Amino acid sequence: MPIRHKKKRAANRVDASSVSAQKKAVLLEELGRSREEQPVFSLPSPLIPWGGVIAAILIVLFAPAFIKEGPVGSLLAAAFTLAIFVILLLPRKLLLGQDGLLLVWILGSRFVRFREIETIEMTDGVFFHHPGINLIFKNGKALAFATSVFKERWAERDALISLLKVCVETAHSKRPPPVEQSLLRAGKSNESWARALRAIGHGAHFDPRMPAVRHDDLWLVAESPDAPLIERTAAFVALSVTKDAETEERLRIALEHTVAPLVRSALRAALNAGDDESEIANVLERVEKISSLEG
Repeated sequence: MPIRHKKKRAANRVDASSVSAQKKAVLLEELGRSREEQPVFSLPSPLIPWGGVIAAILIVLFAPAFIKEGPVGSLLAAAFTLAIFVILLLPRKLLLGQDGLLLVWILGSRFVRFREIETIEMTDGVFFHHPGINLIFKNGKALAFATSVFKERWAERDALISLLKVCVETAHSKRPPPVEQSLLRAGKSNESWARALRAIGHGAHFDPRMPAVRHDDLWLVAESPDAPLIERTAAFVALSVTKDAETEERLRIALEHTVAPLVRSALRAALNAGDDESEIANVLERVEKISSLEG
């Protein structure tokens, strides 16, 4: 392919990415969120409304039996009822990152990659009329959740759907960054690997047969939600040797906009390791094990 065609395609991708970023910023502002911060939304408990109906039936059926047992039974019935209401009313959190969305609740969490989503539909509930969202995955499965129950916030639900669609479209249009061989272990011990990454961050060039790794290339990997976990962690290690405020802030933002629990934990560990090469080696070893299990 002629070089000018490649440049044109690259420019088109940049333009599309810029348009998506603008759309996302407008939608975040509409939802009362800042584009500089990780978007977090409060959702109703996944047990509402049907969990509340079932809980009410259970309380009506079993509470009288407890009360008949006297003061202790009444206390147990009250405690049981209070516990049910606390669980029912405890909200679920929706966190949006560059890599996907994370639903967090007291009884567990679920991470969904934007790349796994095929379509996004609106739902209005069954019997109980309330705004909700239904995610249809490429494997044919689905995940539905309410955005509100006690207040019919239809416009807010629609804006959130639009925001999710922009995130999904952006994820589908992006390509993973090219593999940076210099960031990989390549037969080194964990300690040697840690030293080599820190040296790369300082601008060292080990293999004359390969081009030097530029900081721009490191940022491409560090900030890409599609880069392999090992490479992202290694890029974080290399970049973190630069102690200027701008680099630290940029790494913090990249971490904050990553919601996949294992990835976020690995990147945070890489930053927290600081200049301790033995701790960096331990982080790299753990990340390599995680990657091998996922692969």
